[in-house]
Amino acid sequence: MQENTLLCEINVNKIHIMKKLRYLILAAALMMTLGIMGEEGVLLQLKNGSIVGFAFSGKPTMVIGATLEIRATETTVSYDYNEVKRVYWGEVQPNSISSTKDNINSDVVFRINANGLNVSGLANGERVSVYDTAGKLVTTAVSTQDNGTLNLPLKQSGGIYIARTQSGVSFKFTR
Repeated sequence: MQENTLLCEINVNKIHIMKKLRYLILAAALMMTLGIMGEEGVLLQLKNGSIVGFAFSGKPTMVIGATLEIRATETTVSYDYNEVKRVYWGEVQPNSISSTKDNINSDVVFRINANGLNVSGLANGERVSVYDTAGKLVTTAVSTQDNGTLNLPLKQSGGIYIARTQSGVSFKFTR
């Protein structure tokens, strides 16, 4: 009888230890995911289905005029109102595309249009190149005047592209 009582106490202790271990493992798994979560920010859902996000840490400013323009610390983008389905706040997913230069002061504005990409505010002789996600050069052009504007036509659609200026300003977009 005494032996059965001892075995019951051992089994009860094992159950309590297993419950504590299960909660500890769950808490550790949840803590690991915290580093993967994105930052809060403003998101634009475009009519083509893509979502463009700007983290609040980038200090985005929305300018409403002839177009919807968002200015952040590293870039400025502009969309026609008929291209934007909705604007909302939520979690901006992190990506690995970032500028290689710090503190780039630039007035470069990227604007997606029906034919491709329009880039304005360029210095004379500044090159703009557009790459696909495989790193293949899709198109390139050089500005011929200060504060110049380039129209980079993109024949393909339905892809993710990275536009990069010679001065180091980058812009990731979906078309």
